[in-house]
Amino acid sequence: MSVVSYERKQPISLIATLILITFLGISTTGCEQEPITQEPPAVIVTTVKEDKIFHSIDLVGRTEASEDVNIRSRVEGTLLERHFNEGDEVTKDQLLFTLDPAPYQAVVDQSQSEIDRLQAILDEATINFDRGERLVKKGTISQSQMDELTSKKIQAESALKGAQAQLEKAALNLSYTKITAPITGRIGKSLLSLGDLITPNQDTLTTIVKLDPIYVNFQVNEKAFVDFQEEARKRISAGQEEPSVVPQLRLSNDKMYPHDGQLDFMDNRVDQATGTIKIRAVFPNDNKMLLPGQYVTLILRQKTPQQALLVPQASVQENQQGKFVLVVNSEKVVEARPVKLGQRVKTRWEVIDGLSPGETIITEGIQKVKIGGKVKPTEQQVAPFKETTAS
Repeated sequence: MSVVSYERKQPISLIATLILITFLGISTTGCEQEPITQEPPAVIVTTVKEDKIFHSIDLVGRTEASEDVNIRSRVEGTLLERHFNEGDEVTKDQLLFTLDPAPYQAVVDQSQSEIDRLQAILDEATINFDRGERLVKKGTISQSQMDELTSKKIQAESALKGAQAQLEKAALNLSYTKITAPITGRIGKSLLSLGDLITPNQDTLTTIVKLDPIYVNFQVNEKAFVDFQEEARKRISAGQEEPSVVPQLRLSNDKMYPHDGQLDFMDNRVDQATGTIKIRAVFPNDNKMLLPGQYVTLILRQKTPQQALLVPQASVQENQQGKFVLVVNSEKVVEARPVKLGQRVKTRWEVIDGLSPGETIITEGIQKVKIGGKVKPTEQQVAPFKETTAS
């Protein structure tokens, strides 16, 4: 019974298998006859255009006081008084410190007493000289006696002049016990205490810095210096205005300093150790916003704008060969174009070489395209960041 049943079911399974194979064959044939076509990827593009920009270079700078004075005493003495508040603004000739004047006053008094004594001697010598002139004419005294009277008068005059010089020196030393500000500026911390014995020309009592104007020191590498000189020569040869720059400052909080500066010093040699030239700019600092020793970003910005090709930063890619952009040609085919970049201007890059005005580059959808493949470009209508004239 079981054998008969098996033999009857076998033809049915075979027929089912044949039907399935036939169906799959038909389906496969249908797929081959109707291939699926893939649409080119949609991308956002922009047309390369020229715009006016102010070329600039960012450099590291450090501020320096236009005047920086160490206050020292010219005479020795005990520090008695301080006449200022630390950190205050002081004016020229303002009294800062007082040393003990007693020893110097005593020397002045002694010198004055010596002058009085020598003046009396001179007065006596003058009287005797005048009398001798009358007597020598009468023959009452000899010429040698008259010569002696003349010598005493001259010696008395000389001694008095020496004493007067000593008095002036003593008075000068006495005046040095009052230490005044040599410049107008901001005074620092007092470095010595009341009661300290001050050593002349050694101990620094305090410092004064002049903050307005303020200097900013920076360095330029010799290549940039040579490039600037060559550009200047080219412009002069072409009858154009010589290029000039305006120093500007960006502070540590990324805000721009409100005043432009001017270059006022360039060193006369290149530093052999660093290959740079020391340059200094001066800035107004009436609000005392800048203090000596601050690190700032010094921007050398050209005074007149120049035409330049600008592309969005998002369009610039990089590989092992360097920077490149994806250009869509007239047949809507993508090609990679190496570019040489200049400076960054807000959200755009300056292109020095590799592109021409009017060419189309991809700004969005870069990850969807293949080099040599076609795309469906759409011109970018609104810039992602609204910009004014590049600066």
